[in-house]
Amino acid sequence: MKITVFGGTRGTGAHLVRLALAQGHDVEVVARRPEAVAERHPRLTVRQGDVLEPETLTVGAADAVVFLAGPSGGGPTRLYSLGGGNVARAMARQGVRRLVAVTNALGNQPADTVRQRLLKLVLHNTFLRHGHRDARLFERELRGRDLDWTVVQPPRLTDAPATGTYRTAVEDSVRGGVSISREDLAGYVLRVIAAPETYRKVMGVAY
Repeated sequence: MKITVFGGTRGTGAHLVRLALAQGHDVEVVARRPEAVAERHPRLTVRQGDVLEPETLTVGAADAVVFLAGPSGGGPTRLYSLGGGNVARAMARQGVRRLVAVTNALGNQPADTVRQRLLKLVLHNTFLRHGHRDARLFERELRGRDLDWTVVQPPRLTDAPATGTYRTAVEDSVRGGVSISREDLAGYVLRVIAAPETYRKVMGVAY
């Protein structure tokens, strides 16, 4: 499979690129700064592109696209709604159907415990409120698009090593789940790419 990755230079994206290559996939990373991609491999290609500049986005040769770009700060952002939207529109134009997009688990869900609701309340009213609102706009756009999309909503991300053990939920949060490592999240995203039962669904994942 050929996988095009947006947001593959660090964190979860860097783990996903490494894992995908190890599993025999061909990987293309589209990055605003191609030199930031540290991985080197014969099946890896790196191309300059910016999700906020739609004229730089080409995904026509991909079997699947993974969108892992996210805001690095707490200020106003359009990285999900505009950047992710640009990627979805490029896919629609170029005939690529499979998209896995990672956003955030800041929206209130039926399975949330009291602790989860309190954490989200604090985050909604502080520095993550902009990212929360922008992610929901992006997800709303995807629901209206004719793509085989899956949205993955993780909670707090850590740099702990992968455990290979986590829980998932369909159209809900993972009850009591407040964290997951970036490496485990990458492994889950890679698994979801070839899981048609997740098409057009929002998936929660956490420990």
